[in-house]
Amino acid sequence: MEPLAFIEVLGRHGDVLARHPVYRWPARAGRGYDMDVILDDPFVAPRHAQIEPAADGRFKVSDLQSVNGLSLRPSAQRVGTAEVGPEDVVRLGQTQIRIRAPSYAVRPELALRATALYRRPLAFAVMAAALLGLGVWNAWIMTASRDEKAFLVFPVIIGVCVGVGVWIAVWSLVGRTVGGRANFAAHGSVACAGLTALALTDTVADYLSFGFNAGWLEYVGIVAVAAIFAYMIYRHLRLNSRASQRSLGTAAAIASVAVCGAFAGLGMAGDSTREGKLRYDQTLKPPAFLWVTGVTPAAFLAEGERLKHKVDAVARAEP
Repeated sequence: MEPLAFIEVLGRHGDVLARHPVYRWPARAGRGYDMDVILDDPFVAPRHAQIEPAADGRFKVSDLQSVNGLSLRPSAQRVGTAEVGPEDVVRLGQTQIRIRAPSYAVRPELALRATALYRRPLAFAVMAAALLGLGVWNAWIMTASRDEKAFLVFPVIIGVCVGVGVWIAVWSLVGRTVGGRANFAAHGSVACAGLTALALTDTVADYLSFGFNAGWLEYVGIVAVAAIFAYMIYRHLRLNSRASQRSLGTAAAIASVAVCGAFAGLGMAGDSTREGKLRYDQTLKPPAFLWVTGVTPAAFLAEGERLKHKVDAVARAEP
């Protein structure tokens, strides 16, 4: 006997969880074992809805006096009866269903694509090596004493491996729980590439600020870091969620603003504790990176002498 229709049970993102063939009209849906379509949902009544054909290939869905009733998505308004087509989604309790005839034309199959490069373990290994090397290099050039340099390598390696490993593991666990796939190598590539880009952006902004003697370039670097961090979070979310790109982009932007704002607040708090103290750069940069003409020693001393006379004049003017 050929099915008369198919009732599809949908997930939260519209993916089909189950298809139930219908062999007679009217068909009934509910939690009861005598139903044509059994829905395992505590918010669905034992006899919740009745489905029968209507005109023009549509279907009529009627509420069987259930407590939670029916609604036609995206509206949440309860209805007693609704006529639906193959693209309409009906909500019963917390379950979404869709009704389609056997003649419904499905889309053509998609062509298989090669695995994206960032999903491959080799790409993860390369990006992890790049991040580790960059972390060791930054620690090396920020240490003045040669005796300390040798002792910095292993702590940096351990710190990077533990921190990045925990970050990747959390995202992979969420992906496994929500979507059924851990995507460990993909999350690892995204994390290592993102953190490498963050470190490089911060370094480039620091050198540009030094080279052009323009402190405002550091703020440009902060904005760039926030944008890169937002994109990194977005790629993690894309691997774990089927929500719309706009929703994921908004969530990533909010997370980036919150994290960068917290770090900026901590930085301002740290600066307030050093008020009145001389600020200096932790890395000594080669003079070749200074691309603008600085103040000559004679002009610097002359300015100091001018300020001295100004201060002495103010001191003499005081009673």
